[in-house]
Amino acid sequence: MNIARNFMVIAERLPDKIFLVGTDNVSHSYSAILRRARQFASLLVSRGIGAGDRVILTFPSSVDYMIAYLGVLMLDCTALPVDFRSRPQHLDYVRTNTRASLWVTPRKRPEYDTLPDQLVFPGDLEQYPEMPTARLCTNKNPLALIMFTSGATGIPKGVCLSHANLQHTIESITSWAHIEESDRELTTLSLTHLFGLAHCHIYWTLGGTVFLEERLHDVPRLLQKIDRNDISSFPGTPGGFKMIIDQFAELLSRHASRVKYIIVNSAPMEQEYIRKLLELLPNTRVYMYYGLTEASRSSYICYNDHRDQQVTVGRPTPGADICVGVPSAPVVNEIGEILIRGPHLTSGYWGMDSSEYFLDGWFRTSDLGIIDSDGFLTWKGRLKEQINIDGLKLTPTEVETVLMEHERVKDSAVVGAPDPHTGECIVAFVVPNGEPSKALEIELRKYCKLRLEIYKVPTRIIFVDEIPRTDTGKTQRMSLKERLLR
Repeated sequence: MNIARNFMVIAERLPDKIFLVGTDNVSHSYSAILRRARQFASLLVSRGIGAGDRVILTFPSSVDYMIAYLGVLMLDCTALPVDFRSRPQHLDYVRTNTRASLWVTPRKRPEYDTLPDQLVFPGDLEQYPEMPTARLCTNKNPLALIMFTSGATGIPKGVCLSHANLQHTIESITSWAHIEESDRELTTLSLTHLFGLAHCHIYWTLGGTVFLEERLHDVPRLLQKIDRNDISSFPGTPGGFKMIIDQFAELLSRHASRVKYIIVNSAPMEQEYIRKLLELLPNTRVYMYYGLTEASRSSYICYNDHRDQQVTVGRPTPGADICVGVPSAPVVNEIGEILIRGPHLTSGYWGMDSSEYFLDGWFRTSDLGIIDSDGFLTWKGRLKEQINIDGLKLTPTEVETVLMEHERVKDSAVVGAPDPHTGECIVAFVVPNGEPSKALEIELRKYCKLRLEIYKVPTRIIFVDEIPRTDTGKTQRMSLKERLLR
């Protein structure tokens, strides 16, 4: 079933209910959004676009983006959301790789003028008729999305996600997070990434309301908005909540006390900040989930219910299976590659042989993890990020976890660097609390020696102002390795 059909059903049942509140604080009902999405579908048809065509959408999080996205899905096209800040080279790569028929943007930008098949989203859609209902969501094309990976460990790959994949994820999150029609979400997440976009799928399926904000700007204003509008959901990344807790803890406690649930994703959250979040918002359910674009929301945990499992990312979500090692002989309490299967799992990557990424129907995540005897999964890092010290292997997170326990460390990231004697050595980038110094470097190395095997102690410690991270909070280790080569 086309997930845009869910929206059409709700728009018929709750036509006057508010679906979106834009960044300009203007409210838009389900019926108003549906009307404009149907008009946009007519515009697409006038450009020769039809079922099965691939359409790129490069928008910031906005009402117009949601209208364009719904119009594309309702026409049984495949949507390719691309971050609005992506460079022309990346957009051209996506366009040529997928043979996209059109790419839609909210405004003209000179640096993109050389790219063909561009459509600027019109400010006025009234000149276009509403596409008849009989021509919408005909289920002619099962492929809903192609979402490109960041390419952090190689070339970007187009992850194929069907309507069935997305529908399962809608039902799964709704069940374990107990989301309801009455819920109201304020999101600062990018809607060209699956974390934020999947929440829109859920809310339009249930009939909820979404308040859009463009990133975590002016946090005091956002927290007041949460309070003033009875917001019940405020999803975010570990980095985002860390910043809010460090700088605005009292405001968070005061203005977000009625938030029903918070979902955190993209990277493990430090236990110190999990505890602080639970203390500041004792009536709020705090969830963490683990997944990839290829297998979104594969495990989850509610920290309120499992305060002794804060190092983990929980157990499998409904319908998902997770194992560590190989499916025929999975390991328990041992580190190995995480494998996933289930109805949420991608069929593969667009335009390439994906067989090497699958093993007997299980997806090979290239993530390392440990499953304990109770089924809780602990994420230990990326397989390709393993550091090999003369045959002895470790993951960066092992060292980062220790460094982050030191009171003088605000943030850290660890990478492997070439070494003529041991193959690789450990380099730690550290954001200090206070002024950096040689004495602090010596102190941190001694601190690590007391808590780690000697080969895991950083050979070098480099003090930096910040750790480069993606919008979803993942450490950009390649950027740090490149810095070592300068």
